[in-house]
Amino acid sequence: MENKLQEKTKLIVSMLALVSILIFLAVVIIEAYYSKINSLVVLNEQIALSRDISSLIHSLQKERGLSSGYVTNSNGKFKIEMLQERIHSDKYVKNLLEKFKKTECNKLKKEKKRLQEKLSSLYSIREAIDQHKYQWNEVIEEYSKINTFLLDIIIDIAKTSHIPSITQNILAYSYLLYYKEYLGLQRAQGVILLSSQSFDKESFTKFVNLMAISEQNKAIFLKYASEPLQQYYFKYTKSNTFKKVKEIETKIVSTDQKTYKVQAKEWYNLMTKKLNIIDKISKHIEKRTELLIKKELYNAKLFFFIIILVLVASWFLFIYVMLHLLKLIKNEQRLRLVMDKYVISSMTDLKGNIIDVSQAFCDISGYTKEELLGKKHNIVRHPDMPKEVFTKLWNRITQGKSWSGKVKNRRKDKSSYWVYANVEPLYNANNEIEAYISVRMDITENEVLNQKIKAEEERNKLQEKIMQQQHRLAQMGEMIAMIAHQWRQPLSAITAASGAIMIKASRDRLSTEQAVELAQKIQDFSKHLSTTIDDFRNFFKSKKQKQITNFQQVTQSVLAIVDGSLVRNNIEISCKYDNVEDFISYENELKQVLLNLIKNSEDALNERDISDKKIEIYVQKRTLKIRDNAGGIDESILSKIFDPYFSTKMKKDGTGLGLYMSKVIIEEHCNGKLQVQNTTDGALFEIDLGESDD
Repeated sequence: MENKLQEKTKLIVSMLALVSILIFLAVVIIEAYYSKINSLVVLNEQIALSRDISSLIHSLQKERGLSSGYVTNSNGKFKIEMLQERIHSDKYVKNLLEKFKKTECNKLKKEKKRLQEKLSSLYSIREAIDQHKYQWNEVIEEYSKINTFLLDIIIDIAKTSHIPSITQNILAYSYLLYYKEYLGLQRAQGVILLSSQSFDKESFTKFVNLMAISEQNKAIFLKYASEPLQQYYFKYTKSNTFKKVKEIETKIVSTDQKTYKVQAKEWYNLMTKKLNIIDKISKHIEKRTELLIKKELYNAKLFFFIIILVLVASWFLFIYVMLHLLKLIKNEQRLRLVMDKYVISSMTDLKGNIIDVSQAFCDISGYTKEELLGKKHNIVRHPDMPKEVFTKLWNRITQGKSWSGKVKNRRKDKSSYWVYANVEPLYNANNEIEAYISVRMDITENEVLNQKIKAEEERNKLQEKIMQQQHRLAQMGEMIAMIAHQWRQPLSAITAASGAIMIKASRDRLSTEQAVELAQKIQDFSKHLSTTIDDFRNFFKSKKQKQITNFQQVTQSVLAIVDGSLVRNNIEISCKYDNVEDFISYENELKQVLLNLIKNSEDALNERDISDKKIEIYVQKRTLKIRDNAGGIDESILSKIFDPYFSTKMKKDGTGLGLYMSKVIIEEHCNGKLQVQNTTDGALFEIDLGESDD
């Protein structure tokens, strides 16, 4: 056994060494590709910026040519186009500065300040041009400084690429932009040359030099351009525009008289068309470069994630093998790590005989190890536990599944305790069940506490029922008083009618018509009494099923009961209904709440002897508000009025349950809210049943 353990330990050490090497190599590869991905992301951002820079350069080239023409031609034929091009340039400047603010590239962030300084100088150049402070050569020089700075940024971007195909494309793109820049200078110089009234040797020399530099940059561009790019270039440069420009260049260079029959504006327009074509080619290169970057980025990410997945899968495989090997080292050794003095655990054979227990198990059960070993595990079973629980337990664990649940056990001294047990099978090397292990957690305190909570809940429910009954009895007392009042008048009328019948009949003066009329009155008053009885009986009928109702219906039903009492006490009650909505709730309980609120207002108005007594009820959708002008509730007790047995009517035998039970009914039974606040004239109670009928 010891030799096998040593062999397995050596195998584990070897595997650890191999996995460590593989992880190291994987980390190196992951780091390399992660760095490549980051560089490609940054490069892609830089290419997007270079596109914006290129657009700005193109616009500034036009602005330079138009500005030089404007300075040279005092009649201002270039002015309108120059001002329009300035608007375009400003748009590109704003866009470029916003992009530089958002860039994550540290190198470009450093260029931000210099870029702002360069671009801000553009406005001083324009001001000098407008004030005719610059000569044509100064105009070209100032604009060229800005463009050269912008082109240098693009060249710096080309240096950050480490992928040959992308680097080649960016270099080709850079030299094409330089070619375009010198064409722009050539355009501006040509405007100067053709606008001169006499031959200017300096302008002529500069023009010829610019032609040579442009061709040189074009040759370098074609050198770096791939074959498809060259084909794309030659496709668009075979146009008539390039031929006409070449013809004018030949005339300018070869003429002896140094007089040119070409208008400066014609030259400017032709060169602008040529530059637009070159700009179109540069945009094509931008798109191809972005596609190349995206392709490289996709491949790098794909390989990166594949490496990650392989590494994770290898790690999981290694963990699985390690766990399997550790399991095979010794089940006994693994079990000893579990069976410490803090864990209530036991192990049985396939027949349920105890073969091992922890000290914690002995401590909680009161038995010693010697008393438990070899005994059936049901030695600690409590008689209160149903047999079905253990039948289900054995069915699961014999099928190789685990079982969990609460178990009530019995100690040696016959006292009880509760545990949460988890039982599962143990397997041997042949993957056969050889024993069952159970780990328990003492939950006796929790169970005792739960039992106390349940008992307390039952007591609370009973107390609430008693309080509700007391509340109903109090309301019934008030109802009986109202019934007595409402019956007085009909009973008096019935007595008067029956007396009239008796007197007239005794004197033989009762006609048939009079008898019918008086009998009809007695019948009408009797119906009124019967209706009153039905109203009060329905009010207290126990309907615990929810039904469709609304606050208008509830209000009208309650007012039919209390109207006589309010009239007797000279209380004016007004109701307003706005967009009344039906809802599903306990209608009778809502009636009891509204009745309680109305009676409270009535009592307050009578107690304070208000001269102009008013109660207002306002219903909007599923909200009911009731307000009186009794002066409100003392702020010192406002927060306590919903407490049980708290009453402001103690001297008048108030129970202190009306508002408490109203709160319970609305918020616990009807899932709504009952709130109160003081207004200028009195108290305002609000019942809000929300938007749902849950």
